Amino acid sequence: MEEKCPICGATSKLQFLPYKIPYFGDAMMFIAVCPSCGHRSTDVMLLSGDRASRRRRYEVEISSVDDLNIRVVRSSFGSIEIPELGVNVEPRRGEGFISTVEGVLKRVEDAVRMLSRDVKGARKKRAEQVLMQIDDIKAGNASMKLIIDDPTGNSAIISDKAETRDGE
Repeated sequence: MEEKCPICGATSKLQFLPYKIPYFGDAMMFIAVCPSCGHRSTDVMLLSGDRASRRRRYEVEISSVDDLNIRVVRSSFGSIEIPELGVNVEPRRGEGFISTVEGVLKRVEDAVRMLSRDVKGARKKRAEQVLMQIDDIKAGNASMKLIIDDPTGNSAIISDKAETRDGE
C-alpha cells in the first residue's frame, strides 16, 4: 500500500508487520519511510479483541530497576504522562511504538537534551533536574508513575502491576 509523505509529498510504501507481544497477544505494526526525505512514521494496532476500540487508561508505578523492563505499547493516539518529571507527551500521527519503560525514558531524555541546548537560566536548570531524576529512576533510587491514555484502546502497559481503566 502507498501513502503520501506528510513532509515532502513523495509516495511512501506502507508496510504491515504482524507482531506478537508476549503475555498479551497479536498486534499489527504499520511502518512507512519516505524514500525522498527519510521521514518515518509508525503506528500500532492491537488485534486482541476486547482490548482495542475503546478508551483505556493505564497506570503503573515504576519503583525498581526491574520495572524498567515493563513492555509499553503506544499507538499514535496515545498520550503519555510522567507526573514526577512534569512530562506530557501528546499524541502525534506516525509516532506509535512498542518499547519498554526504559525506552520511554530514553525518548524523554533525548527530547530534554535536545531542547536544553537552546535554553538558559531557569529552563536550563529545570532540564538538568529532569535529566538527574531520570538517572535516579533508571538506577532504582527514585520512583515514578507512567500513565498512558488512548481513546482508541490501542496502547497498553503490559504488566501485572499496571492498573487499567476503561473509558466511555
